[in-house]
Amino acid sequence: MIVLVVTALLPVFAILAYVYFTDPDKEPWQTLLTAFGLGALTIVPAALCEGFLFDIFNAKNYPLVENFFCIGLTEEFFKLTVIMLYIFRHRDFNDTFDGIVYAVAASLGFAAAENVIYTLENGFDTGILRAFTSVPGHAAFAVFMGGFVSTAKTHHFYLRTKKRTKYILLALFVPTVVHGLYDYLLTIKQVELFFLLIIVIDIAAIIIIRRARKNDKSLLVNNEPLLEEKQE
Repeated sequence: MIVLVVTALLPVFAILAYVYFTDPDKEPWQTLLTAFGLGALTIVPAALCEGFLFDIFNAKNYPLVENFFCIGLTEEFFKLTVIMLYIFRHRDFNDTFDGIVYAVAASLGFAAAENVIYTLENGFDTGILRAFTSVPGHAAFAVFMGGFVSTAKTHHFYLRTKKRTKYILLALFVPTVVHGLYDYLLTIKQVELFFLLIIVIDIAAIIIIRRARKNDKSLLVNNEPLLEEKQE
């Protein structure tokens, strides 16, 4: 059992470590692990919500509804909820790269809980397969989400409420679409396209991380948020 748990968790913490050490201004471990833990806890309401939606929409007979709405939207919604309720106004979210770090932490918390469950149920081979598919998949979805959350936070500090709302919605919409497509390709057994998608989103996530690191900047001036005089 210990071997299976380690197999499930090792890729999670490997990716989290990569993002953490890429951050030019390292985040406090307490805040990071809290986001991770809250993300893990969201597996409970996500599973309950998915089950409820599956029953209402008879989703097993409608793969698009099942994967994009019942699974993709539900899981990404609860991950984003962690970010918006715990991280978005947190004092440690003070640089543009931080949105990616905390989104990845919350998403990998969810992935960790999910991965442990699936690996314990289905065995070592499942853990190995998911180490190269679902775990980096959840991380990539989070990178997309975190990029938009960082932009939303910038507009929040400048009191641009309409633009803030726009990017928060994009932080939900884009990961939901990519997540839904990921699951949909599996459902319809398009294995080649599925693995091609994994490669594409992993490369895209790495590019976004590197660019975000290069362009990382503080959201504070003299420890005070940047604010405009006028609100849009």
